[in-house]
Amino acid sequence: MKFIVLIFALPIFGQNMNLPEDLTDFLKSKSELNYDHKSVEPDFVGIIDFEKLELGKVWIEGKTSGKSYYEIPAINLTDRCEYYDPEFILLYLPNEKMYGTWDSDHWTLYVFPNINWTDIIKNPAKFINQQWNPNQEIGILFDPKTNYKLINGWPF
Repeated sequence: MKFIVLIFALPIFGQNMNLPEDLTDFLKSKSELNYDHKSVEPDFVGIIDFEKLELGKVWIEGKTSGKSYYEIPAINLTDRCEYYDPEFILLYLPNEKMYGTWDSDHWTLYVFPNINWTDIIKNPAKFINQQWNPNQEIGILFDPKTNYKLINGWPF
């Protein structure tokens, strides 16, 4: 008699992504960020549901424009925005244990060192607006060269 064993991989939301507890609690509560939407370039930015979290990736352009890039694992935290692509307006980098924002038009990634989710929810507008106003000195450009390989070509 032969037996067929089927194995299904079921994601354990949040646990396999090394999410901080304050972020996990916020996402599970289905809360939104409280800020003056008109004070930021993208207006309203909605927070993703905890159940929809997944490990994705963002790209940073390499040395030669259009010919190389870095691929960075990231968890998207935003899923609604009327005027811009909402993906990765706010994100979490599980390898670096850091929050950030990715500019999908220019392939730049700003990170917020020594910032936790509790800090972000106290004043979300300045974090949301970082990629449109990079001179506000809250975020810094992420340097991928130490931990990530330069990939030749283009990811699509």
